[in-house]
Amino acid sequence: MNNKDILNDIIKLLSEYLKTLPQTAIELYKAFVKKLRFSIGFKITTSFTLSIISFIFFIWLVSLSGFSYYLVHNSKLDMLKDKDLINSYLKGNIDSTYETIEKLSTVNERQISIFDEKETPLFSSEKSKENVVYFENIKEKYILISEDKLSFHNVSINNAARFIMILEHKLQVDGNSYTLQIVDHLNKEFYYVSILIIALSVVTILAILKALATGKKASKTVLEPLDEMTKTVKNITINALDTRLNLSGSQDELKDLAHTFNSMLDRIQQSYEQQNQFVSDASHELRTPISVIQGYANLLDRWGKNDKEVLEESIEAIKSEAENMKALIEQLLFLARGDKNTQTIKKVNFYLNELIDELIKETKLIDDKHNISCCENQAVEINADRGLIKEALRIFVDNSTKYTPEGGLIKINSNASDANVIISIEDNGVGISKEDLPHIFDRFYRADKSRTKQSGGTGLGLAIAKWIIMKHRGNITVESMIGVGTKIIITLPKI
Repeated sequence: MNNKDILNDIIKLLSEYLKTLPQTAIELYKAFVKKLRFSIGFKITTSFTLSIISFIFFIWLVSLSGFSYYLVHNSKLDMLKDKDLINSYLKGNIDSTYETIEKLSTVNERQISIFDEKETPLFSSEKSKENVVYFENIKEKYILISEDKLSFHNVSINNAARFIMILEHKLQVDGNSYTLQIVDHLNKEFYYVSILIIALSVVTILAILKALATGKKASKTVLEPLDEMTKTVKNITINALDTRLNLSGSQDELKDLAHTFNSMLDRIQQSYEQQNQFVSDASHELRTPISVIQGYANLLDRWGKNDKEVLEESIEAIKSEAENMKALIEQLLFLARGDKNTQTIKKVNFYLNELIDELIKETKLIDDKHNISCCENQAVEINADRGLIKEALRIFVDNSTKYTPEGGLIKINSNASDANVIISIEDNGVGISKEDLPHIFDRFYRADKSRTKQSGGTGLGLAIAKWIIMKHRGNITVESMIGVGTKIIITLPKI
């Protein structure tokens, strides 16, 4: 392999690497963002500290502004007093003020100068004449008090580092015009302001440290119940659904959250237990026909091949149990589709009285041992799934025929109001006890006196009927008494 081939291989490897580089960078960024996690405690502490800093900054502005204004105002008043004092010592000669100027300059640490009409210095308390300037000609940073009024000058052509304060006053002596300028370099004022800044800085640092400590402690106190809730939730498994969050402590939002979570766990546990019970009951219901079919199959295998009587009995039993299994499975599938909201409901407009007449006619054809009557059946049109409504009513009527002795009376009536239609199915059968009445719509529920294997049924009919009525925004009321009978009242909206 020559050098050219090696170079080509290196270039190829580099190009492949560069192609994967953007994807690698994206993955690294996602990993970084995933790891970058700010806790609620950190956010609380940061927010609390920032609020304290903002408040302190406001205090800074107010304090410095107010204190600076106070110092400048006092300096202005002192300079005005110096001006008045110098005026009082004028005795017709400008020279008479020089001694007073020297004293005032020494006491108050100010530079006081007098200029003639040509802005030439005649006298100044400043020893170095080079530092004596007429501040109207040189544009330096200063605050000018002209005619007792403050005016700020911010134009600078030199290296002036800070403001100075000048009072300017016109003097008339012996017909000559002079200009008095009192200059205060504000040394004391800047010193006092520096002390205030240092004091505020120390207070700010201490306040920030205190805010951090307080914020951390407060967030820990606030979030401690949340940590306990997190630990408790982590320990909740399918085998420990009875674990609940602790509701003791302060009355705050976390307690409301714990209460809501416990309510959710109650619903989950109830649903889980109902699901387990449903599976157990379904398995039990299916086990019986399977056992019967298996028993008759074994019977056929042993003796039924040559015994026509045994053969016919076995075939009939197997067919009967297969029919029972088919009905049970269809009902289970119906409820499963209902639980998943996949059961189709096709609503159409139809006359309910015609459906009830049809139901009564069919019931009389298959049951000649009970008296089926209808005293009232108003003609009313509703919007519903005709097949499902008929199935629900059939379930209620079948239950009445099962638990009403031969010769008993079953009444099926209907009447309408402005918005609803009311259907009643009443019998004078065995009735339902008060203890069993709240549970008759539970899946696979069997009362000792009202539901037995001998009387038929899978224990799912009433659950299916309730689901149908509820899906049509209806309501079911059950009135029953042992030995007297049962009355089912169904209310359905017309539309």
